[in-house]
Amino acid sequence: MNQEELGRYRQNLTSARADIRRKAIADLRKLPGDEAIPVLMSVIGERNGEVQADLTKAFLAYKDAALPHLVKAFSDPSWNIRHAASRIIGALGDSALGRFLELIPKNEEDVDYWMVQTLSLMGGEATRYLIKAFANPNQRMRLAAIRAAGNVRDPQMVPALLTLLEEKNWPVRKATYDSLTLIHDLNPEAVLKALHSASVEAKYWVIKLVAVNCDPALLRTFCEIVDRDPEESKLEAIRAIAMIETRDAQKVLVGYLSHKTWIIRKTAADAIWEQGLDVGEELLSAAADPNVDARYWSVRVLGRSNEPKVFGRLLDSLHDPHSSVRAAACQALGSMGDRRALPPLMELIADPSEDVRTAAIFAVSLIGDKDERIASQPSVPKHLKPENQMPCPHCQKSIGRSFTFCPFCLGHLKNACRKCGRPMEAGWKGCPDCGQPA
Repeated sequence: MNQEELGRYRQNLTSARADIRRKAIADLRKLPGDEAIPVLMSVIGERNGEVQADLTKAFLAYKDAALPHLVKAFSDPSWNIRHAASRIIGALGDSALGRFLELIPKNEEDVDYWMVQTLSLMGGEATRYLIKAFANPNQRMRLAAIRAAGNVRDPQMVPALLTLLEEKNWPVRKATYDSLTLIHDLNPEAVLKALHSASVEAKYWVIKLVAVNCDPALLRTFCEIVDRDPEESKLEAIRAIAMIETRDAQKVLVGYLSHKTWIIRKTAADAIWEQGLDVGEELLSAAADPNVDARYWSVRVLGRSNEPKVFGRLLDSLHDPHSSVRAAACQALGSMGDRRALPPLMELIADPSEDVRTAAIFAVSLIGDKDERIASQPSVPKHLKPENQMPCPHCQKSIGRSFTFCPFCLGHLKNACRKCGRPMEAGWKGCPDCGQPA
């Protein structure tokens, strides 16, 4: 094939017109494979998605005969060519696995990287070889294999990845988690089993995985984790509970506001706020709970809600016997910015507790700042006020009395002085500026 014919084939194979591409592919099939495949390889890096789809179909017709050329492309300087070759080999499926593995050169890191990417696309028996790559001594290759596993839509990949969460190597655990977020739904039984059997280090990641399902059936399991597991797992379990949008889950979170551990109380409060849970009776009742921690944290959460029904409860909390709750109520009312809170807040400026006095003064200043911001907001433009409007005599739409032209129909509303141009009101006998008669 001479250069002119090669150029014509390349032009037609990458044409924007599908009929031209398909005719070029049909013509290529009439040639021997050792002539046709190099022509296809010369345009393999084309970025157009439709062109790539047609080229992939053309390569599939040659099956194993195209494999040596495609594997050789793994060493090409162009990322597009390497990626396209990997995708096409993956489309051949695991029937080409044996021949593919034979052709892979040994100890070439870049080629090995594209090998694991390709294995993830082949599926079937190739999945087993990809799992073997998880144990590669080369850290870069190992991480590449783990990340590539996120492309495998095979349930057996999920338990293989779950075991890697037990690794002490943090990058490995993070890469494993990222891949599992893509495929854990293929094998939920394996994930739930890991939730009960995983080590402390692994359980944190497994909780994050199952939390996205928002499954009410897991509420009891999460509660057990909060009761007995180490702190890191406890906190993640609380966040998982917050994602379960049921009344029972909210009751559990409100109950944690009185937990003996400060970080549990704070995490529960933050989770209630961040998930935007409704201000239910449980949360309102917690503001009057016998436990001072429950009262304190519920007041903190209620102050963030700005819902009208919490105002009265916060006013009641200003009289709480514990100073921390009174101070929290001051902060909450200050954040709400309701002027009705000013009289009781002013009374607390004389509170015995310095923390309460400081919080009350700050809350009063917050409400005052809000009033100043409202007062400084731009007022309604003068011409939009009803007393300054009139109907246009031409189109009858409401316009400002001071307008010279109607902004809707551009009709002239006032005569102008012939000498100085000043607008003249109807009935004037002359210009008040220059004395020119009307």
